[in-house]
Amino acid sequence: MTRKLFGTDGIRGKAGQEPLTPTTLERFGFALAQQLGSGALVIGHDGRESGETLVAALAMGLSHGGVNVDVVGLTTTPCVAYLTAAGDYLAGIMVSASHNPAPDNGIKLLDADGGKLCDEREIAVEKVFFELEDISSVENRGEVRRANNLLGDYVGWLRTEAFPDLDLHGNHILVDCANGGASQLATRVLHAFGGEAVCIHDKPDGRNINEGCGALHPEVAAEALANTSCNIGISLDGDGDRGMLVARGNRVLDGDYILAGLGASLGEIDALPGKTVVATVMSNLALENYLGERGLRLDRTQVGDRYVAAEMKKGGYLLGGEKSGHILFGDEHGYRGDGLYTLLKILNTLSQAGQKIEDFAAGYADMPQTLLNLDATRRVPMEELPLLSEACRQVDLDLAGRGRTVVRFSGTELKLRLMVEAKTQDLVDSSLERLRAAAEADGVLA
Repeated sequence: MTRKLFGTDGIRGKAGQEPLTPTTLERFGFALAQQLGSGALVIGHDGRESGETLVAALAMGLSHGGVNVDVVGLTTTPCVAYLTAAGDYLAGIMVSASHNPAPDNGIKLLDADGGKLCDEREIAVEKVFFELEDISSVENRGEVRRANNLLGDYVGWLRTEAFPDLDLHGNHILVDCANGGASQLATRVLHAFGGEAVCIHDKPDGRNINEGCGALHPEVAAEALANTSCNIGISLDGDGDRGMLVARGNRVLDGDYILAGLGASLGEIDALPGKTVVATVMSNLALENYLGERGLRLDRTQVGDRYVAAEMKKGGYLLGGEKSGHILFGDEHGYRGDGLYTLLKILNTLSQAGQKIEDFAAGYADMPQTLLNLDATRRVPMEELPLLSEACRQVDLDLAGRGRTVVRFSGTELKLRLMVEAKTQDLVDSSLERLRAAAEADGVLA
């Protein structure tokens, strides 16, 4: 095992392989307890087969280190984040690999405010972990407690505090739960508002999470919608922190559509601080243009919701997110992505404006965009790839005013990502081929 545990989004890997083995995670839990001090922690998991085993190992290590552990079971990341922030907890843990396939799993560490643990604290936990010689239980061991009842606190907060005036009686709403953490929670949430939930892919068997469903396959929910009485639905990912909106006519409204619709609606009532929406470099140029036509600004960050959140906090902004459907809502929701909250926010916005889903982000359409994920031989700075760097410069000059490029290495996989968007698909295709050929000539493609 390398002397580094954390990647760009917590600890990720194959369940049962290092570092996601019970022995290592028990040791990690003990190390985390040393770093946290005395108190309590809340932990949940998504619909993966390995979830309960990994939770049990973490809980054992934490309790040996003197920390009380409240185990809430199957749930979503945003639910655990809310419970962490609202309760008297030192931290929270979500055992999940988000939108990854079932054999994968991961550990998301949350700070006491429900946000992702900062890099400095991750480094501190790693240091304790690698310096730990053995696990010797402290004198005052912590308790491990079943706390499924806490899920009701999250539902209650949504109903009575977040959206107290939202009434969904008579509304049928489709939710693709991706056989993940929202499989039981989604129905509870919508019923709390009087709505009728029509849930699909809500029967996790440990091996079917994200399999041909959920936010990675929103077209499945869009097609299913046509066979129901629903006018709107959402396709969640495995841990419920992102969602793709779907509507009749096989419409899929991704994160850019959602930011366009909410940005325009909030801007219209002067409820968008700084007249600014925050998104990443991967958001479509059409979003920037759509907001600009309404006197609003798009502030771009590097890829990753933590960077969107940091920019929102820095500027005091209310709305941000990613094209993947990971939408953040400032102080009102602790800068945390939450697919169910996003759905309720859209429904509440439409209700207050007396509009229908057909009115949401009216007139918005992406420019043609293609993203190539190419296997790479190594991850290096762009300045070490002279041919690709020059090709990027030339393509950007050619596309000036008509499109743009984003070229980057993945932070979680050994892949080179080439993205081009332009006014026509032919222009996208020809530009991508120039970039791909340059990358191949630089010898960086596998």
